[in-house]
Amino acid sequence: MANSASIRPLRGATRLPFAQQSNYFRNKLALPSDRYDTIVGAEHDHGFIVAGATKADLVNDFKNVIQQTIDDGQSIGWFRDQFDQIVAKHGWTGWKGQDTPAGVAWRTKMIYTTNLRTSHAAARYAQMTDPDVLKSRPYWRWVHRSERFPRPQHVAWHGMVLRANDPWFLEHYPPCEWGCNCMIEAINERELKRLGKSGPDAVPPDERYDYTVPVTGEVVSLPVGVGYGWNHTAGRSAAEMALEVQLQKLEDIDAAIARANIGRLRDAPVFDHFLSGQLKGDFPVAVVGSAGKAAAERPPLALLSQQSLTAQLAVNPDTKLQDYRLVQQILDQGQVAQHGNQRVVIATIDDVKYRAILNPATDGSKNFMLTLLRERATPPAISARVK
Repeated sequence: MANSASIRPLRGATRLPFAQQSNYFRNKLALPSDRYDTIVGAEHDHGFIVAGATKADLVNDFKNVIQQTIDDGQSIGWFRDQFDQIVAKHGWTGWKGQDTPAGVAWRTKMIYTTNLRTSHAAARYAQMTDPDVLKSRPYWRWVHRSERFPRPQHVAWHGMVLRANDPWFLEHYPPCEWGCNCMIEAINERELKRLGKSGPDAVPPDERYDYTVPVTGEVVSLPVGVGYGWNHTAGRSAAEMALEVQLQKLEDIDAAIARANIGRLRDAPVFDHFLSGQLKGDFPVAVVGSAGKAAAERPPLALLSQQSLTAQLAVNPDTKLQDYRLVQQILDQGQVAQHGNQRVVIATIDDVKYRAILNPATDGSKNFMLTLLRERATPPAISARVK
């Protein structure tokens, strides 16, 4: 790992479009809360709280002000003025920090910076996991920026470069503690070499510590350098939730509409994110059934899970994104054989033979879990095989 003094600043992959940050925060639900840890970890992708704000109207007003801060680029001074007005409007008392000017300054700064940094980090995650960005900038570099109260572990990670899809980032994605100002920078091969590296660094050892939650007494195992509730990737579960909602919608519509919607999902960047391991859950890849058959009831879907995807790629690593995007065509055009509850569909497309295996889902639905294998339909010509 490079010494921090030897790291030459690098420009980020892209300029942040504020729409991504704004939309991420707007999709959160304002939740009354009596403690800061009412929601923890990835739950913050979906909920907004202010510790001690237990009335819905109060929390909504705070959320609206943060939304305006993000949308219009408002300063902390402006936010503090709005904060004072909201507190007076609702008669909010008993909150931590209210008794002294220093306490008010600390509390307003904490609310302001935490929400701006986490929404910014989530928007950057959406940017950096865009398939085109991942292709051109496949490495992520940790950048330490907390100068006033540097955390030794974060300083040690400064300049470390890992592959963007490294599982280490699932629990180590900044900000990963209150007041953390670190960030991740996406870099390309040229920038990697400019740092004096021929490849990614070694993944740090998995050092952990036990944290006891004060209220519940629960003992939680956390990575060293990461605070309680911060061991998640901001924005990641928001994408997973959107996929789950889309799947639920598909299960309530007819086959023709389901086909069109699944086709759009397969062609969208979210499918690239799923195949690269960035998203959990089950991904709908096709409708099972005849393309010309009218279906008044919900059609069965072919789903791809991360577990089955990992197993498939282990035995058939040549299967690529473009192959999975052909699944509907394979099911529509292929020859079907039934083996008990298992359905096998074989089709040849552009001289590639595909075998799609459909097993009934175990959740009681009519859906199927997909396994897709590919092989060359015909062996190469003798002249191509003999050197």
